[in-house]
Amino acid sequence: MIKNIKKLALAATATLLLAACAETAKTADWYIQNTAEQAIKLTECQQRPETLKTPNCVAAAEAELVISKGTDAIKMYLKGK
Repeated sequence: MIKNIKKLALAATATLLLAACAETAKTADWYIQNTAEQAIKLTECQQRPETLKTPNCVAAAEAELVISKGTDAIKMYLKGK
């Protein structure tokens, strides 16, 4: 019985730790408005190709496309959302 409680406690602890490490998903809009964080995230994604399809990497890449087109494109993008 004590062995089962220890296993349950260990499983609960592991679940909480993994949940705490989960990254909050951000939108392309957020990355456009927070360009320093966008640049960091895009670099991280490029350095770890296995993450390229994660929501934050996709959003950072989308933001990069808009940012690279300049201020007018950013205004149009944000206005259209």
